[in-house]
Amino acid sequence: MLRRCATLLLLIAVLVSVAPAAPTSHAQTGDRYFPETGFTVPARFMDYWNARGGLPIFGYPTTAAQQEGGYLVQYFERNRFEYHPENAGSPYEILLGLLGNKLTIGRFFPAGSAFANTAERVYFAPTQHGLGGSFYRYWRDHGGLTLFGFPISEEIQETSATDGKTYTVQYFERNRFEYHPENVGSPYEVLLGLLGRDYLAKYGQPGAAPANAPFPGWSATLPAGFPAAPNGPFLTGPHAGVGLIVHMYYQDHKRILDAVQDVGASWVKQQIQWGDIEGTPGAYAWAELDSIVADTHARGLKLLISVVKAPAWATGGAGGYPTDPATLGSFLRALAAHYQGRVQAYEIWNEQNLIGESHDVNPAHYAELLKAGYLGVKAGDPQAVVVSGALTPTGIYDQNLAMEDTWYLDQLYSWHNGELRNYYDVLGSHPYGYNNPPDTMWPANPSSAKAFTDHGQFYYRRVEQQRQVMEKYGEGRKQVWLTEFGWCSDFRPDGYNECAETTGDQQAAYTVRAITRAREQYPYMGVMFLWNLNFSTFQEWYTGPAHFSILNGDWTPRPVYTALKALPKP
Repeated sequence: MLRRCATLLLLIAVLVSVAPAAPTSHAQTGDRYFPETGFTVPARFMDYWNARGGLPIFGYPTTAAQQEGGYLVQYFERNRFEYHPENAGSPYEILLGLLGNKLTIGRFFPAGSAFANTAERVYFAPTQHGLGGSFYRYWRDHGGLTLFGFPISEEIQETSATDGKTYTVQYFERNRFEYHPENVGSPYEVLLGLLGRDYLAKYGQPGAAPANAPFPGWSATLPAGFPAAPNGPFLTGPHAGVGLIVHMYYQDHKRILDAVQDVGASWVKQQIQWGDIEGTPGAYAWAELDSIVADTHARGLKLLISVVKAPAWATGGAGGYPTDPATLGSFLRALAAHYQGRVQAYEIWNEQNLIGESHDVNPAHYAELLKAGYLGVKAGDPQAVVVSGALTPTGIYDQNLAMEDTWYLDQLYSWHNGELRNYYDVLGSHPYGYNNPPDTMWPANPSSAKAFTDHGQFYYRRVEQQRQVMEKYGEGRKQVWLTEFGWCSDFRPDGYNECAETTGDQQAAYTVRAITRAREQYPYMGVMFLWNLNFSTFQEWYTGPAHFSILNGDWTPRPVYTALKALPKP
């Protein structure tokens, strides 16, 4: 439930952070041809170029204006211009690309120390970095937040690939500042990085990747010398089997499990917080979970336990991941041994590419955690299935907010030259449909909904792009389990905006179509856990999870409950 609110807040935060100042004017000055590079800049981009600094700020055009990601874009030496017709007449009609963010994907800069702002020094709480001296003066005098965005690093030393010299640099959302002491006292003391050029060098020319590529710069080809995936049979499990996410802690177990069986689901998922069970190292509070496991097992139902939230003693009080991944391994060994034969699967963490869930969106750090967790589970119960923590679908590249899910997955498979392929049994996925039907997908077949339509993150078929990444790395033998999916309806104040366009009947129809699509077109699909059964029965009616519940607050069935009950079982 926290995931959905957090994702929307992230989107809002990114939009706010990239919003440029209002243009001073928008007189049509006509197209301009640049003989230096041989490209023409259309009038709408030229107006922006002229009004905000021209050649020193943006450099020459390095591509023609062309379509990329559904928008008209044009690359310049130092950035990318994007035309957003949906913002016509507003200050956001032309936006600059967040190339500083994208070119530092995988680099994680330590936060700076907070300080009081002065006339020559400013601390930016949104990114936890400071700006001062020559860099601050340049930032302030040449466009500030509008053109450069927030700083995303402190001042660091970096060696130039061009001349081999080491310079003091600082990264921003949209650029890189470089300090050149040889130019002290001249206008060239601070120079801007050629990030437009660098982006094209890294990711290729616009349009080079296929339309259904998971992320910019995607290649389906493995690097030379990358080892083959481990051999083994395709994991056997229910093909598109129906599961339900429940909350049974201190709830009426009988009533919940009666509803699960009435619908015809064979699996249930219960999330637990590690810190609630092992508040002190080695001391386990099993009682309530014992009751949940016993009641579920007695019904002949299978159980997936999702493990999140490390105790304070394991994180040093900082939250997020444990300082030592081995502590999670030890907990999962005890958990799996305690419930051996009665809990069939464990999911290790949840949406770890979202800062609110992990406090750390570095794929390498999660890879270490997953490895330790896998070894712990298998030591406690060798037959239990280990599900990788499902990623939140997002198009954001920002270490302070979230990391794009398919890129993140690609990095996991690349970790230690493919080692992680040995340390999970099933890939977890969370392809929510927002307000889009399950057979639509951006950009080839976008939804006609009014919002949440312009990126693959908003579509159920996002799972297909995650599957592309799996297959690239030879993991086609493994299943995908949807450890959360679904649609919301019945819009409520302070709830999720994507619910506004979806009726209860549409929620039912989309859910059935999603399961049917998986049965017909996704041979790799395993258990599909619908979010959720019963959150509406114990939370306030206006909370987000209640939008998704298949029961009303008084336990009467919603249309999706009835539709699931009528759905043929695999």
